[in-house]
Amino acid sequence: MKIRSITYFIDPCNPLDGQQLKLAGHFLQVAQPVFVKAGYEVQSARLACIPFPRLLHEFTPSALIELAQQLETAAEKLGYAYVSLGPALPELPESYHLIPEALSATQNTFFSGLMTTPDGKVSLPATRFCAHIIQRASTIDADGFANLRFAGLANVSPGSPFFPAAYHDGAQLTFALATEAADMAVQAFTRVSSRSVIFPWSASCWSFWAFPSLGREKVAFR
Repeated sequence: MKIRSITYFIDPCNPLDGQQLKLAGHFLQVAQPVFVKAGYEVQSARLACIPFPRLLHEFTPSALIELAQQLETAAEKLGYAYVSLGPALPELPESYHLIPEALSATQNTFFSGLMTTPDGKVSLPATRFCAHIIQRASTIDADGFANLRFAGLANVSPGSPFFPAAYHDGAQLTFALATEAADMAVQAFTRVSSRSVIFPWSASCWSFWAFPSLGREKVAFR
C-alpha cells in the first residue's frame, strides 16, 4: 500500500491566518516521518480548505485569484504540494463563474462545484455551471490538463482526502489519508477460504485501510 496523499483540512481564513498555517506545517513535520518509518511510501501532502465562497469578501475573479495564489505559495513553503479551495455553492451561483480564471492563474490549486443542494437534490443551474467550467478549463492548457483540477460534486461530503473533491467543513482540524491499496484488497480476498463469503460493497465507493505496523489494524469495506 502507498499513501497517495496526507490531506490536512483547514480553515485558512482571509487574510491568511499564520497560526493556522503554522499548525498545518507542524503537523506535516510530525506525521509524514511516522508513516515513512512505518514503511509506507508517502507520495504527497495536500491542504483542503472550507468552500472558498465562505472566505471571499467580494465575489470577483481578482479576489479569488489573490487568495488562491497566496495560499498556494504559503502551502508550498510548508511542504504541501497541492491546495484545494473547495467547492462553489448552489446558494451562491456567482461563485461558479470565478473558477476558470482562478484555474488559469494558478498551477497547483484545485476547485470543485456542488451540483446538489444541502438536502441532496440535484440543482440543474449548478450542474450547468459545472459543465461550463469544464468546457472553459479544457482550453486553459493545450493538453486540457487544467480539467484535472476541477470536479463537479454530487452529494460528496467534506472530509474526502482525494483531490479535487476534498474540502473541509470547518468544524475542527483533521486529516485523512488517500491510499493506493489495491494490493491489500487482493491480499484480503486471497485469504478467503470460501467463495460464499460476501463482503458488503458498493461499485462507486470503496473504503479499505489497514495500518498494522502502526499498532492498529482495521479493514473496512463500504
